Amino acid sequence: MSDNLPVNSSGNLPVPGKAAEITVSGGNNNFVAHADTVENNITVMLNDPRSRRGANRARVTFNTDFYHLFVILGEKFEDDYFLVPKDRALTESTNDELKTKYASLTPEAVEGLKRYPAIFADENHSYGKTDDAQDAYFGFVKDVKIQDNGIKIYYTVITAIPQQILNEQCFEFGICGARSFNELNRTHWALKQINLIEALQKTGVQII
Repeated sequence: MSDNLPVNSSGNLPVPGKAAEITVSGGNNNFVAHADTVENNITVMLNDPRSRRGANRARVTFNTDFYHLFVILGEKFEDDYFLVPKDRALTESTNDELKTKYASLTPEAVEGLKRYPAIFADENHSYGKTDDAQDAYFGFVKDVKIQDNGIKIYYTVITAIPQQILNEQCFEFGICGARSFNELNRTHWALKQINLIEALQKTGVQII
């Protein structure tokens, strides 16, 4: 056996902090050996006649690692924006890591928040439950502005969802609370480390 080690004559040494790529012969194929960050993105064509907005068909790309839960007392979600009280915007029912990353609402944080899908809901009509007529809505955040009177959320609704499903399947959606009172009974904005698309599919709600 030779004591001489093979020498890399190509000059293509690994670059620290960069994903390593290996070219696989037989076609234009690249194998990523390591990546520091992996994002779970999904692009969907949405077309639902129940949308409260005119544009029923749209191509939207979401990062499914997290989702927004907005609960606003008395909000009908019929305008292009709504307000969240400052003291309830990413201050509760959100893990500390996400608070640290996003609660500052810097321009960089807002750009990150806009990648995640959202549930928009009025507070439950009863304690820990609601009636069959109350809908929540699936959609996305278009922009976030800090004002003196609250946090202004510009948004788009894509489709309606029976809100009672969220009450009945709290665990699937990461919604905290008990049978008599849960997050859907309190005005706030939370960010959940839950794949919303997957959770909706598990509960029988098809949006893609």
